[in-house]
Amino acid sequence: MSSLKDKLEEVIEEIRIDEIQKVLEKALEEKEEEQIKKRTAKGKLRTIADNFLEETGFNRKLRAHPLIGKAINMGNLTQSIRRSEYYKKLNEKLSDISKRGARLEDLKEIKSLVDCLRNKAVEYVVEVEVSRAEQGLRHIHAPGSVAKSEGRNLYLPGEEYSRRLLNKLASRICSSIALGDSLGIFSENDKLMLDLKQLALQGFGSRFRIEPRELKISRDEENRPYAALLAFLLWLVEELLSTDKAEIKALIESILNNLRVSTISLFFMPPEEEKWSTISLPRLDIFIDRWILSEESRAKIKALRDTLNNFIAAARRAAKREGKVREVENTIDLLMNNYEAFCRSLIEHGILDFYAMRRLMDVIIDVATKYDLRAYLRPLGSVVGP
Repeated sequence: MSSLKDKLEEVIEEIRIDEIQKVLEKALEEKEEEQIKKRTAKGKLRTIADNFLEETGFNRKLRAHPLIGKAINMGNLTQSIRRSEYYKKLNEKLSDISKRGARLEDLKEIKSLVDCLRNKAVEYVVEVEVSRAEQGLRHIHAPGSVAKSEGRNLYLPGEEYSRRLLNKLASRICSSIALGDSLGIFSENDKLMLDLKQLALQGFGSRFRIEPRELKISRDEENRPYAALLAFLLWLVEELLSTDKAEIKALIESILNNLRVSTISLFFMPPEEEKWSTISLPRLDIFIDRWILSEESRAKIKALRDTLNNFIAAARRAAKREGKVREVENTIDLLMNNYEAFCRSLIEHGILDFYAMRRLMDVIIDVATKYDLRAYLRPLGSVVGP
């Protein structure tokens, strides 16, 4: 099994020498004074090394996996890099090159220094963000958790975590497949994770991120973990039925089969940090067999989801015309929260949440009446009845 360090090195890609050369050529066209005058967001003067790392994508690659970028303290990480001897040497080297031009040996030296900075970043995450056992659990281990320094009364007397356990917990986020910027999917089933990684790479050009928009997952669903997972599973089946590529069919079938028999962890990290959470799901065989693989049940769920998304879009258009955008957004939040409760009951237990469905119906009727919209409730009723 790969170590946490190995997984971080896989996520944080190296800067290629051709990328370095391209940035240097562009930088040499500018005057050194113009580079130094560039300022940070806080108004501080930026060094030549700061500009170089930004232009090469070094800082962006540190945040390549959206969940890791949120879970660690990027400010402290950046300061750790800036205090290193490699950063100082890089700044001196770039300053020298800006005066005399670049040679081939300069490219190799800069590549070596940038690689050292990358190693320094990985070392910081492992040693400082992850492995300090006395701090307890943090977001890098399980989103939504609280360190001892922030909530000591939440820990049992004598409750401690070993470095080994903390590294193992952090490895889960580093190995997760991100569904957008806020949701990560992880399982201890290595075959499932390998298949998901292959799906992300082949279908979406990333080793650890799937773009929700390409799955036709709405922004309202994207910010709700159960709704997003349901939409992802529906997309998998639709893709399985529509594709004529044997390799893709086999891959999706393998993913669905392994999802049925594996424990799944969802790492939910929306923009509002107070909503961060770690969700553990049992085997999904009941839900997948009853609601996803069943053509009749899947059609009912799909019709309900499509109708809900269309209704929300119509409500937003109507509210915009009447200048009541904020009001309707609050109502849509209520609507989607009840839909999330509906999805949660389906996924966790394979059963309907009738209270959530009733609340969905009430909110839809209320919005339809207020904005003179058509309230098409048949898909909601069809989920219950034959």
